[in-house]
Amino acid sequence: MIDATSFATSLQQAVDGRMLVHPRACEAYAIAGCTPKLVLSPASVEEASRTAQLIADEGESLVVRGAGTKSWRPPVPEAVFAVLDMTRCEGIVAHEPGDLTVTVRAGTKLAHLQSALSRHGQFLPCDAPFASHATIGGMLAAATSGSLTLRFGGIRDNTLGMRVALSDGTVAYSGSKVVKSVAGYDAYKLFIGSLGTLGVIGEATLKVAPLAAEDGLLAARFRSHRDAAGAAIDLARSNLFVWSASLHDGASTKRIDAIPAVASPNDWLLLVRCGGSPATVRRQIGGSARICKARGALELFEAPAREVGSIWAQVAELAGGAAYPVRDFVVAKFSTLPTASAELIDALLVAWPAAEIVAHPALGVAFAHAPVDRSSFDAARLSALWSSLKHREFNAAFLSAPPGISRGFTVPITAPIELQRRLKHALDPRGTFDPGRGAAGL
Repeated sequence: MIDATSFATSLQQAVDGRMLVHPRACEAYAIAGCTPKLVLSPASVEEASRTAQLIADEGESLVVRGAGTKSWRPPVPEAVFAVLDMTRCEGIVAHEPGDLTVTVRAGTKLAHLQSALSRHGQFLPCDAPFASHATIGGMLAAATSGSLTLRFGGIRDNTLGMRVALSDGTVAYSGSKVVKSVAGYDAYKLFIGSLGTLGVIGEATLKVAPLAAEDGLLAARFRSHRDAAGAAIDLARSNLFVWSASLHDGASTKRIDAIPAVASPNDWLLLVRCGGSPATVRRQIGGSARICKARGALELFEAPAREVGSIWAQVAELAGGAAYPVRDFVVAKFSTLPTASAELIDALLVAWPAAEIVAHPALGVAFAHAPVDRSSFDAARLSALWSSLKHREFNAAFLSAPPGISRGFTVPITAPIELQRRLKHALDPRGTFDPGRGAAGL
């Protein structure tokens, strides 16, 4: 084990002394409760690349960090030598309003990007949680998109190109800076959802969308999540092109201001967001109301247009977001076929009856926020959950959990592991980036 202090000094010299080192702030950058020995803050992807190479040469490990919103995901690392804090690598590199594209550095906050784009009547169509401080690089690494995926596609679909730093000191570029391009392979998409286990995302070119002239939001109360999920799928199949459909149980509904609480804690609320011209929004609201009524909606409520933005900001935080403190909740995300969304929710309610459920049925995605003091996470309970889902195509991931109970968490692996292993070896042959915390412990 090398001495962190002396290594930090030599590292600063190697990158011309511009990179910041935080020798006394390591605890604030803990990963799942594990404090690193060194925290480094590069200002560019080139500095990040040189840093990763030097740490790899020493045989040490490196964890890439943005705002730290995913720092509590299981499994807990055995040890962390260095954390690469990417928040100094920030700013908009180029914005082409006419082409609906923007190139941005990884440490740029989503809120800052949205503010800059709004001055040109545009936005990044992504309603990720932790929106006030989440970084673009962190969103890409975690493949965080939100319910707007229904209308605009996910963050993977809206990424055109990327600059990444590898552990051998290479700064690689893949993709394009324009929407219509067939040049090369989409190799950059390998890093989306990799959780920083393959390399450092330094810069990305993204597609943006025009802001709607008017926003609309329809809330429909259902007695059953099956009826509500069916309505969401019907909306996705229709020609209404609504922006999103988010499903909430009674407990999570109480966390949304300006939305009437459901009459019974067993009721479910489907929130349908619409956007476009005033005529388009009226057509979407009317069509959505008819579809919900046909599926048995007990009550309908239309939010005032001026409140839609603030309401949806709260809705976005409920799907694996900041509304659930990590010390008090275990947060898990599940994906399946949209037609199996109701069965997925059934299984989650059996496993964790006290969990607050937020789902995007038309996308086949559900989040369970299980309170630690009223839920069980032992091996038998998890095994029963996986068994109940095994006849369905599904993926699962724990997004956050208190370290004291997460060490035994295991998730079935449905991806081809040998391919993942070869990919990890090709891009990070020395296992520098967050070893043991990727898919199947890679």
